[in-house]
Amino acid sequence: MKRASGVGHLTPFLPGLESLLEDPEVSEIMINGPANVWVERAGKLEPHEAPGLTGAWLHRAAIHIARPLGLDPATRPVLDARLGDGSRVAICTPPAAPEVAITIRRFGGRAFTAEDLVRMGSLPEPVLEAARTTLLARRNVLVSGGTGSGKTTLLNALIELLPEDERIVAIEDTLELRIDRANCLRFEAGATQDTPVSIRDLVRHALRHRPDHIVVGEVRGAEAADLLQALNTGHGGSLTTVHANNARSALSRLASCAMQAGDALPWEVTCRGVVDGIALVLHTTRRDGRRFVEEALEVRGYDAATGRWNTVPVWGRAAEPREETPTHTPRR
Repeated sequence: MKRASGVGHLTPFLPGLESLLEDPEVSEIMINGPANVWVERAGKLEPHEAPGLTGAWLHRAAIHIARPLGLDPATRPVLDARLGDGSRVAICTPPAAPEVAITIRRFGGRAFTAEDLVRMGSLPEPVLEAARTTLLARRNVLVSGGTGSGKTTLLNALIELLPEDERIVAIEDTLELRIDRANCLRFEAGATQDTPVSIRDLVRHALRHRPDHIVVGEVRGAEAADLLQALNTGHGGSLTTVHANNARSALSRLASCAMQAGDALPWEVTCRGVVDGIALVLHTTRRDGRRFVEEALEVRGYDAATGRWNTVPVWGRAAEPREETPTHTPRR
């Protein structure tokens, strides 16, 4: 994939944001329109004064970012880009938005290890040990959480728990993980504009590259069906993430994604596949500027009669059993 220049190259096009673009504590810059800027610093959102940031400057910035990709905001009003330093940029221009909107998600500094996260209070020691035991037993871990809750940071740390002498195939929509392994093959979906490649294509293709472990940066759709099949056919010690509100709903979300496949199995069968494929769920959250693992559950089963997941709390709130509402109409 072609890349636009790094964050620093945007400085001439975004007057008033120079300090933000240079501040390592800033993780995200959200430009809603002219002089309407918000920033996330140390996990907290705050407004930023930039009276000189006009619509004309935003238009120039959008063109500057899009040009290396061979794109034109005038004909493609919604686009995503990865900058040369790994940072991500989302751009929306008229007519898809009233004004040019740009969100910059900075690529962080060094990758945090699991031990770093423990020291920071983001990863409880019992959860780390549960994850280590699960992965070394060649069982699989699902990380869940909302946007910006630290899923990718945690996933990156957990990857380092895998044996050094085993092969990892990592699949992402946009390359964000920093995997320091000699024997690691990385795939990126949508890597070319002319021949789009989906996450599902890459999950299927990964099986031909002799992976010991498969890592999928985020499951959003039908690729979940192929991933579950891989997890249940000899590729233990694998990891993925999913957007969800809590650990239990993450299991339902994964099953619902698998149901999007045209050749999907019935709901109850899919849920049993989730139980066989996922041993541990770690749910992350962001609160008061902190990102941390709020909840961890061992997965024991699925009761088709009640629609409930059978789980055992490892950490955090021991939620009362409740019926998980699928996001589709189950097929029987």
